Amino acid sequence: MDLTYDPHANSAYLTLGTPVQPNHRVVGGLTLQGMNGEVIFDLDSYGRIVGMKFDGARELLRPEVWD
Repeated sequence: MDLTYDPHANSAYLTLGTPVQPNHRVVGGLTLQGMNGEVIFDLDSYGRIVGMKFDGARELLRPEVWD
């Protein structure tokens, strides 16, 4: 797993196992109620989650993630 963070966009991306291949597809986001942010799941052609994007990362992820 690898987590990257873009401070200008306040967005983080968590790669799970195999990096996203050109034939992956993105499904809709999941808005977390009561929080400012969105989680978007990247799926490969077999429907496996290969990555997760966190828009509003500072609000969604625990402080330990940044340490």
